[in-house]
Amino acid sequence: MQNNWETMTALELGHKIATNFIDPVELAEYFLERIKDHDGARSIYVRHTKARALEEAEAARVRVRTGMTRSRLDGVPISWKDLYDTANIPTEGGSPLLVGRTPTTDALVLKRATMAGLVCLGKTNTVQFALGGIGSNPHTGTPPNAVMKDAPRAPGGSSCGAAVSVATGLAAAAIGSDTGGSVRVPAAWNCLVGLKTSYGALPLDGVLPLSPTLDTVGPLTKSVADAAEIFGILGARIPVDLEGRNPVNRLRLLSPTNVVWDQADPKVESNTRKALDALASLGAAVVHDTVQAFDEITDAIKHGGIATAEAYTTWRHLVDTKGAAIDPNVLARFHQGREMSAPDVEIVRAEVRKQAPALYAKLAGFDAMVMPTVAILPPTLKSIEQDPEAYRIANMLALRNTTLGNILPCCAVTLPIPGDIPCGLMVMAPAGHDNRLLRIAATIEKALGSGQG
Repeated sequence: MQNNWETMTALELGHKIATNFIDPVELAEYFLERIKDHDGARSIYVRHTKARALEEAEAARVRVRTGMTRSRLDGVPISWKDLYDTANIPTEGGSPLLVGRTPTTDALVLKRATMAGLVCLGKTNTVQFALGGIGSNPHTGTPPNAVMKDAPRAPGGSSCGAAVSVATGLAAAAIGSDTGGSVRVPAAWNCLVGLKTSYGALPLDGVLPLSPTLDTVGPLTKSVADAAEIFGILGARIPVDLEGRNPVNRLRLLSPTNVVWDQADPKVESNTRKALDALASLGAAVVHDTVQAFDEITDAIKHGGIATAEAYTTWRHLVDTKGAAIDPNVLARFHQGREMSAPDVEIVRAEVRKQAPALYAKLAGFDAMVMPTVAILPPTLKSIEQDPEAYRIANMLALRNTTLGNILPCCAVTLPIPGDIPCGLMVMAPAGHDNRLLRIAATIEKALGSGQG
C-alpha cells in the first residue's frame, strides 16, 4: 500500500508513531527521500541534516518501543528556517556574506524541540537576512509557490522555504520567524496555518537577529492544533487545550474597514468577505468598524519603520562594507533603515506607545480582529525580479497588514480560506493572549472547514 504520510498533520503522524502504525525511522527516511526527489535545485532546503534526522528518529523508535515517548510529536520530522543555530551545521541566513558561519550549539527552541522528540530534517531557505516579504533570493534560489502554478510566483517571505517545505509535503511542519509578517505571508500564499507569537513568548537565543525588539519565533503548519502543540513545545509549557472552546456563535469579531482592504486584489477581497459572511451566517457577531490606530501607525511608518532601522543597526558592519554582495532589493531596505534618524525612530516608538493602548481598548469588547492576511495574490517572479519599483510595491503590500500586528504588539494566526486562490484570514489579538487566540482560531478553522486535522 502506498503511503501518504506527507498529507497528514504533525499530530496525526505523532499518533500513528505512538500507536506503532508508523516507524519513526521509516518516516524520516520517507521525508528525506521526498526532499531528494522534489528539491533537486535545493531552493526549498538549503541543506539537509540527514545524519542528525536518522539519529533522532532511531532514538524516537527506542522510546516508542519502551513506552517512553516525550510528547505527542515524538518522532515527527519538521524543517527549520536557516536562522536557527544548529550545532556543527552552517546557519547562514540566506546570505552570501554569512557563508560558512557554523555554530557549535543549537538554538534554544531547537533544543526544546529535540528534547520533545521532534526530528530535524534540515534548514530551509529564507530571504537574505530575513528582510523581505516576497520570498525571493538570488543567492540561494527562490522556492516555487506551491499553490499557484500558472507561472513561477512568489512563495512569500521571509520564511519561503519553511512554507513550501510543508505545502509540498517535504516536512510535517516548519519553524519560521516573523518580524513583519515572515510567517503569515508565506503561510497565506501557500494555504497553511501560520502563527505569529507574541514578542517574548518564545526565546530568541541562538536565532540570527533582524529586529531585536520585533523578531518572533513561529510555526507553519497544516492545522491550528499542530501550531498549538508546537507552540507549547517550543515554549517549554503544556500546550493549550483546544477542546471545549467556545462555539462560533459565541464569538464577537472586529473586522477593520480601513487600511487592510486598500489596494486589495478583487479575488482576495471577495474570498475574505465570503469567509466573514460565512462566520456571520453561523452566528458569529462580525462587526465592521474603523480602527483608528491602524491609520495613525501607518502614517507614522510611511518613511520607515522600527524593523528596518534595527535591521540596519544589526547588520551595518556588513551592509556598509560588503553591500554590493547583498540582494539589491534587500539592500534597499537596509539603506532605508540607515537613512532614518534617531528622531524618526523615536516618532514611531512614541506613536506605538500611544496607539497600542488605543487598539487594546478598541478590542476590549471583542474576542479578536479578523482581516485579510495579505491583500494581494502572489506576484509572478518575472514581474518583480528585474523591476525594483515593482518589487518595492509588491513587498509593501505583502507585508502591510501583517506588520500592523508586529509594530502594534499583537499575536496573530493566519488560516487558509477555502477556494481556488491562496489567501488567508488573519485572526489577531493583543500580545500575551496566544493561547486564547489559538482557541478562537481553532473555532474559526472548524467553521470555515479549512483545517486538515
